[in-house]
Amino acid sequence: MSFVSLALLLWQAVAPQAAPNARADLPVRMAFRVSPDTVLIGQPFSLFIKVLAPKGVRFEFPTGPDTATQNGIRPIELRGERVVSMLGDTAVALYNLVAWDIGTQPLRIPDVRVTFEGLERRPPLGGASVFVKSVLPADTSLRIPKPARPSIVLPVINWWLWLMMLAAAIAAVLLWWVWRRWRNRPKPPVDPYVHAQHEFARIEAQHLLEDGRYTEYFAAMVDVTREYLVARVPGVRRSDTTSELLRTMKPHDGVEAVLPRLLEESDLVKFARAETRLDDARRGGTDLRAIVDHVEARVNPASQVGKRIATAKARAA
Repeated sequence: MSFVSLALLLWQAVAPQAAPNARADLPVRMAFRVSPDTVLIGQPFSLFIKVLAPKGVRFEFPTGPDTATQNGIRPIELRGERVVSMLGDTAVALYNLVAWDIGTQPLRIPDVRVTFEGLERRPPLGGASVFVKSVLPADTSLRIPKPARPSIVLPVINWWLWLMMLAAAIAAVLLWWVWRRWRNRPKPPVDPYVHAQHEFARIEAQHLLEDGRYTEYFAAMVDVTREYLVARVPGVRRSDTTSELLRTMKPHDGVEAVLPRLLEESDLVKFARAETRLDDARRGGTDLRAIVDHVEARVNPASQVGKRIATAKARAA
């Protein structure tokens, strides 16, 4: 053995042994698998990466494929998020991908980065690819991809128009409500004497006496008189019989004294179908109108008819 060989052996025995992880040559082994290796457009597939390295190293897996587009198409796209885990000295990563163009498509995954104490290794993933089959017939396989669609532009809503329509609808509802309240407003009370005079005039306008309808004329005039007495004389009710009405009213002397006879004749006309002659019907109508005037003057002396009757009595006296 030469002197040089002996010196080398002695140096190796004395010098400290370097740790395997601190060697300039950082041993890294990597394998990957694409499953399935043949897919259709839009069909998901997975890329499984397994890296074996010495203890203490740091693994950095890329976040996903390159997102740059080609001819307006993004060939490979990450679906979800990558999954990374450690099994001892082995790091594994799983990518769920999807392809959007036909033919052999490289996955375009950046290299894995493995570092330890200033040393770095980049196992390449440039060979990972997937084949995307076309669903078109053979004679149309040479297709031109459609250009990318423009961004979705949301329509601008003219809120002022809708607000004006809403205001118009509210105004219409309010106007309808006001009109309905006005139409259904309570009617002002009508003075019983004025109402009786209107009804007497309406009956006279029907010309019942000229048409020979004497009984109908007389019965209608009595009904108007009874309605007036119910409204004006306290205690008189619509359901009162003739005797009850007379007992409550207690007719005074004068023109009111003929009221019992007229009511009794009216009962005979209504319930016994008695006939009335022209002179009796005309005279009965005149007496009934006079009774209404007399009662109005008695219970309401301040009225016009009360003043008129009072003046007539004063002149007669």
